[in-house]
Amino acid sequence: MPAQIVNTERYPLDRLDSKVGETWLNQLRASLHRDGSCTLPDFVTTQALQLMAAQARSITHLAYPGPTEVTPYFFNYRLGEGESLPDSHPLRRKGKRRLAQVATDLIPTDSLLSQLHRSGLMIDFLSSVLQQPVYRNCDPYQSLNISVMDEGGCQQWHFDSGNMVTTLLLQEPEGGGVFEYAPAIRSETDENFTAVQAVLDGRSDRVMQNRLRAGTLSLFRGHYSLHRVTPVVGKRQRLQAILGFSTSPGMYGKLESSILHYGPRVAAIEASDPLYPQAS
Repeated sequence: MPAQIVNTERYPLDRLDSKVGETWLNQLRASLHRDGSCTLPDFVTTQALQLMAAQARSITHLAYPGPTEVTPYFFNYRLGEGESLPDSHPLRRKGKRRLAQVATDLIPTDSLLSQLHRSGLMIDFLSSVLQQPVYRNCDPYQSLNISVMDEGGCQQWHFDSGNMVTTLLLQEPEGGGVFEYAPAIRSETDENFTAVQAVLDGRSDRVMQNRLRAGTLSLFRGHYSLHRVTPVVGKRQRLQAILGFSTSPGMYGKLESSILHYGPRVAAIEASDPLYPQAS
C-alpha cells in the first residue's frame, strides 16, 4: 500500500532513520518552526491521486454544508460568551463559509484515502516530525473528512481546534481557492485581537499565500495561525481531505461540533448510542 500511494521516491517515509531521512525531517521541523506550516507537493503518486480524486468525486453528493457564517473562533463556541463586545470585534465578526464536508462514516474504508489515513507509515512520519507519539483520531465523523467547495466556495478566516492539521489536496479548482494564513498570530497567553482585527480588515502585512496543487500534503499549525481559503473560481470543485491525527490517544471531537458540521442525522444516530464520548 505505501509504495502504491505515497511518493516514497521523492519523500523518504520508508527510510526515516537514514541520513537522507533525518536531513529531510530537520527541514520539515525548521519550516514548521519558522512558518507554522510545510507543504509536500506530489506527496502521493500520480496514479494514486487520480484514483483518490475519482473516489472523492463519487461521494461529494453526501457532503453536508454546515454553517454559512461564523467567526474565526467558531470551534471555541463559548469564547467571549456574556461579554459586551461590538460586532466589529474578532469574537463577533462573522465571515462567509461556503463549503460542505463528507464525514468519516460516509467515506468507504477501502478507499485509498482511508488506507492512507490508517497506514502506519503516516503515524511514523508524523511522530518523527513532531518528535513525539502521534495517534489517529477516533471520532466516527471527524477523524477523516473531505471538504467540498463548488464555484464561489470559500472558508472564512478562522483558527483550528487542534495544533497540527494534516491535509491533502485531491483536486484543485480552475482558479481561486488559495490558502492564505497569518502564522503564529496568537499564543496560549495572548489572543492578540489587535493583529487578528488587522487581518480581518485586510490591512495586515503578516498574511502569506500558498497556492496548493493537487497531490500536496500540508502540515499546518492552525490553532495559532489565522487562515482561510479564498473563493473558488470555475466549475471544477476544490476537494481537500482533512486527516485527523493527535498527540493524545483516543481523541474524539465534540458531538456538538459533529451535529453542526454533518447535520441532524448525527444527533439521531448518537441518541441511540450511549457509548459515544460527549466531550474531548
